[in-house]
Amino acid sequence: MADKSSACEEESNVLTEVEAKALLRQYRIQTTAPMLATSAEQADQACKTFNRPVVMKVVSADVAHKARVGGVRVGIDPADASGIFEEIMSAVRAAEPNAKLEGVLIEEVVEGHLEVFIGARVDREYGSIVMLGRGGSGVEAGAPPVTALAPLSPESADGLLTQAFGTSADGVLDQTARSTLHRYLLAVAGAEGLLFREDISDLDINPLLVGEKEVVAVDAVAELLSPGERFGRLDADTVSQEKAGRVQRLQRMRALFEPEAIAFIGASTSPSKLGYRNIKNLVDFGFRGRVYPIHPKAAEICGVQAYPSIGDVPGPVDRAYIALSAAQVPQALEDCVKKGVDVVQVLSAGFSEWVPKGERGEPAEDPDAVLRAAIKGSGTRVVGPNCIGTFSSRARLAMGAARYCPTDSGSITFISQSGTFAGDVVRRAQALGLPVGQVLSCGNCLDLDLIDYLLFCEADTNTKLIAIYAESIRNAGLFFRLAAQSSKPIVIFRGGLTDQGGAAASSHTAALATDTVLWEAAVRASGVLQVGTLDDLLDVLVAFSGHDTLTGKRLAIFGSGGGVSVTSSDAAEQVDLELATLNSMTRSELEGFAGPGTSVSNPIDIPVWGLKRGDDFVLGEILDHLKADDGIDAIVAYVEMGTVMDFSDADEEGLAQLQAICDSILATATSGAAVSLVLRSTGDKVQDDFVRAQRPVFIRRGISLYSSTARAVRAIGRLRAMSRGVASRSVDIKNG
Repeated sequence: MADKSSACEEESNVLTEVEAKALLRQYRIQTTAPMLATSAEQADQACKTFNRPVVMKVVSADVAHKARVGGVRVGIDPADASGIFEEIMSAVRAAEPNAKLEGVLIEEVVEGHLEVFIGARVDREYGSIVMLGRGGSGVEAGAPPVTALAPLSPESADGLLTQAFGTSADGVLDQTARSTLHRYLLAVAGAEGLLFREDISDLDINPLLVGEKEVVAVDAVAELLSPGERFGRLDADTVSQEKAGRVQRLQRMRALFEPEAIAFIGASTSPSKLGYRNIKNLVDFGFRGRVYPIHPKAAEICGVQAYPSIGDVPGPVDRAYIALSAAQVPQALEDCVKKGVDVVQVLSAGFSEWVPKGERGEPAEDPDAVLRAAIKGSGTRVVGPNCIGTFSSRARLAMGAARYCPTDSGSITFISQSGTFAGDVVRRAQALGLPVGQVLSCGNCLDLDLIDYLLFCEADTNTKLIAIYAESIRNAGLFFRLAAQSSKPIVIFRGGLTDQGGAAASSHTAALATDTVLWEAAVRASGVLQVGTLDDLLDVLVAFSGHDTLTGKRLAIFGSGGGVSVTSSDAAEQVDLELATLNSMTRSELEGFAGPGTSVSNPIDIPVWGLKRGDDFVLGEILDHLKADDGIDAIVAYVEMGTVMDFSDADEEGLAQLQAICDSILATATSGAAVSLVLRSTGDKVQDDFVRAQRPVFIRRGISLYSSTARAVRAIGRLRAMSRGVASRSVDIKNG
């Protein structure tokens, strides 16, 4: 193959169908046995060897979609071969006048009841990918093929087949055809497949005809990979090498969230300026290290001694913030390197997100390159530019006003390319009582990128869950392959996803490999949980904070109000949860609480007046019966706060009743199914304030609290999906 590739590369980087099929046969993929005719006479002569109708199609490395330009004819009588040859050549010349035509391929018609497409590609951002689906000339217009990152394992190849065609029991593929396609997938995109052993950048096998006894590749196109692109295949060795190199770069990263001394370059004496507020926030939050304001004239800022430059600081500095104009940042970075600063966070904007233009409208220079030059060859790492700061509950690093920063140490780390969302999560974590311990606004990721932060969090003993807001990920294929090796749950809140695709792409695979398709395939392969809104992210963090993990899917719903139960059941189905069947003992125990309007089948609907015996609420008792049922994995209990308040003569009395309900729930057993509580407020300030006060109490008790049943159910389903992702990664890592 190497010699053939070299010879072809001089003329074209696309293999002809004859060459592509020869390559497939080397990997035990059955193909037709075509004959090439370069003239009408040769076509006539070749067809004398066939006793049945033939297929004739143009051979040209310059024509990707032959049928579209009249380059394919099916079911031709061999006696008509010479005339059809001329028709094909004329049609293609008219449609593609600049294409180099090698001739016409002639082969017998292959019978089959199903056309299948297998595509493979080395993508610039995602590395090696593989596609599988229904084939034929309309592959781009039909149901989209399923996509996966390569290399495939036998298990992932089987999963790909199930995604595309269902199980053998579904009847689309019998067991023999399924087994053959499984072998073909591994031959193309397995660890020892041609995508990793040959210099192939793009491959279309379309169609593979599935017959009664065989699966035959009827057409195939392959494009060659240039030597410089081989690294981009992202095989296991490449991923391992890249990981090792990045881990080495992160040796001085303790200062990211636990610095001992911070220099703030660009400090200000004006309370309205960022350079003043950030220092005040550090002081107010009680930063546990030393703070050095850097100001050319001021003697002190916020009661802290200031210095004219970082070089004038008497002791070591492991962390620095820079809040200067863009033009001043490179020199400040050089000063930090000389000082031996481990981590510098550039808050300033005005770099790759805002490129100054020259007189003719072209970029005047690459502003990011100037910053990279300032740290080149050093061990100093840069966060940003264009970000708002860092939060750490342990080190007392404030992000925003200290009064809005959580003070309890937490095990959730949030990395955000959006400063707005970074600040939101800090403030909402305090309001919700979430154990968010570390938040980083990472901005443009000029030096350290999301891959680096992922590896940092994986090694960080203070992080149990990794949450990320991403707008773009450089080298997304490497990111998700490393995410697939993580031992920790990962949730990504994604913004800015586009659906760029190539209608003019050189192959079906290239045209179908849009940003959306590849992103979703990568998420699926990695076991990462993806959410689409900040509320969804926070709900997942609440679920994790309350329950840590959830593997089962059997759900019980309990409360007062049939309509709420119905909508909750609908939400459960959407996130792959099922309503649990209560065992006979549970049903018998619940019958003791029955009264008019009661339903003790799941969802369990007990009117408010049935939730009280004498002066005591019995919600905790009911929950204990449900938690004792080993057929239940999770419980959502909901309380209609408005109804409770309606049964009270004053707000104070109603709040006392609600507190008694909450106390009853807090007294439930700690073992058994995970409990999520919904306090459904009518939206007035009295009820909302009550809910706000209860949230941290319930989270510390291991009970997640939500404002609606639908949000609670969706969060439970996502926690289960995230838990399953971690479990599947653990199995893959264990298997090598």
